[in-house]
Amino acid sequence: MRSSFSALALLLSVLLISACGAAAANEPAPLPTAIDVATRLPDTPQPTAVPTLPPTATPEPTATPEPTATPEPTATPAPTATPEPITAPLAVPRGSVTSRPFAVMYDNHPNAYPQTGMDKAAIVFEALAEFGITRYMAIFIPGISPDVPVIGPVRSARSYYVEWAKGFRAVYVHAGGSPEGLLLAETSIELINMDALRGNASGYFYRTRDRSAPHNLYTNSANIAQFAAANDRPVEGLAEIGFTYSPEAPPSERPTQQALRYFFIYREASVGWQYDPATNSYRYLRGNRPHVDAATGAQLQFKNVVILEVPERPIPNDPKGRIEQDVIGEGPARIFRDGRMIEATWRKAAGYAQLYLVDADGNEVPLAPGSVWIAAIPDLANLTVEGGR
Repeated sequence: MRSSFSALALLLSVLLISACGAAAANEPAPLPTAIDVATRLPDTPQPTAVPTLPPTATPEPTATPEPTATPEPTATPAPTATPEPITAPLAVPRGSVTSRPFAVMYDNHPNAYPQTGMDKAAIVFEALAEFGITRYMAIFIPGISPDVPVIGPVRSARSYYVEWAKGFRAVYVHAGGSPEGLLLAETSIELINMDALRGNASGYFYRTRDRSAPHNLYTNSANIAQFAAANDRPVEGLAEIGFTYSPEAPPSERPTQQALRYFFIYREASVGWQYDPATNSYRYLRGNRPHVDAATGAQLQFKNVVILEVPERPIPNDPKGRIEQDVIGEGPARIFRDGRMIEATWRKAAGYAQLYLVDADGNEVPLAPGSVWIAAIPDLANLTVEGGR
């Protein structure tokens, strides 16, 4: 037991001596001097506080537009050919008049027949003067009517003829007139008044020796044009003058005959027109005989004949039995062209206005291209028609 204890003590001593030697050998080295970090190292920046942004509102989604349908391309129409204007000798298409027409009063007393120059007129008006005797007003249009070397016999004015002439902005050519006619001719701003007996126009007329006065007074288109140039003033409304036209009927559609007659007061003093299908025109009859031009000897013929019903009344206390006619307003009319008759209405809104011929719907009735004869009778019952279409 004792020997075991001694051995144990010896072992512990050996271990202790070994440990002390090891401790001396492993004595720690002295620590280095401390470094002043504040002087040796740069400042480390403090982190910057990141600002907190408010949350951005999320925008509402934009509606995606519906796709627009691409229109089908419009087919380009083929250009429409502009129709050729309808022209013919003595036709007066609306818009063709560029200077004042000449409106000449013609004598129609038996001693004044035959007259000269009416065959070259674009339009002729025929109406009663007094005692059953009619008078004419021929419309010559510069640039459309040919020059006329002899015009006449020239006779006196009537107020209703002046009203018709005003619509043409005419040079109104006459020799005196009724009191009403003279007053209207002298005061109408639409006209140039060319009176052979009053004013400064006498030098533009002459008298012949083959007839007695007052049935021998004449002028010509050159004299009228010269007077108009010397007395002209600005004029408006020329573009409104004229008619509308449609093509003539072809020969296959023309009747072989048509005749019309009318009178003003006395049936035995009737006048008439005979249709000629070969020329598609109407030939004027004085009684039952051809009405001819004194210069050419040819019968007067016109492409269109228009009959107006125009009320008339005597002028109270007029010593010469003169009448008044209501040419302002409207009334029934008959148009003859191409051998057929067309019912129409005439309209003239005022003295300065044009004379229009319209159908039941108010549309203007087209005439045959060419000259126009217009007769104003007191009643369409005075008109008789035979044949035609």
